[in-house]
Amino acid sequence: MDWEEVMRRALDVQYQRPDIELGIQSAGIGGLRIPLSGISSGPVRFTEGSVDAFVDLPPGMRGVNMSRSVRAILESAEGARSVEGLASAAVERLLKLHEYSSSSRVIIRAAAFVDDGPAGGPKSPERFLAIADFRSMRGSGTSGSLGVSVKGITACPCGAELMRSALGGCGVCATHMQRASILLAARPAASTTILGLRSAALRAMSGEVHALLRRSDEAAVIHAALSNTRFAEDVFRHAALLFAEDHPLFPEDGELRIRVRSNESIHGHDVVVDGVLSGEDLLTIRLSS
Repeated sequence: MDWEEVMRRALDVQYQRPDIELGIQSAGIGGLRIPLSGISSGPVRFTEGSVDAFVDLPPGMRGVNMSRSVRAILESAEGARSVEGLASAAVERLLKLHEYSSSSRVIIRAAAFVDDGPAGGPKSPERFLAIADFRSMRGSGTSGSLGVSVKGITACPCGAELMRSALGGCGVCATHMQRASILLAARPAASTTILGLRSAALRAMSGEVHALLRRSDEAAVIHAALSNTRFAEDVFRHAALLFAEDHPLFPEDGELRIRVRSNESIHGHDVVVDGVLSGEDLLTIRLSS
């Protein structure tokens, strides 16, 4: 079978007119896994990334040429020096390959590692996610955000207060603790760094989690978290303030997305806090604190 001849005889069904001529804002691929071992950001090392890539589809076209989206990602990855650089190049490449589209979007969730550990303790590779989310409009340029998702600890202030009341006082009161995750994503991407975002996110929580802990380190981590009880709502507010203090030149028309999820240990549900702050909001927080 001559498959090249088969392809020449076959209709290009993506270009057929659909039965219902309705434009689609976003169509493409999700979860494309690509290696990122050639990319680093200072001490941050990357292993692989999961990529979503979308373009808009005009009313008179039936489907997206999916292989072009894969090509755009793989071609953009060649020689890429950063996750955000890859995302920026990919949205522009998508519009070159999809001549019928006017907008594109690429989201990269990259597995990242940095050597870290408890104060005075051993260091080990600590995993987190770096997230680049970029869009492009034909004739209007490209913009995007850079974010991280990290894990830490939340220690409940309410539980600590109940134990204080029950015991008639305690220096560092027992309470329930749980792992929590926090997403910090800043737009424009050039306004921040991966390490800067990770630092603000970790400092916002009651405590940090680590891959390698000696017994003395474990005791120190527990004591530190119990001494720094915070609701998920507290984590959100501290993350906003810490980011604002660390980024005094953040543009007033910029945006900071914060999402906290506390995987509650004694409740049958999680606690989720989510919001977007403008650069003007962050300036107000910084000046009033």
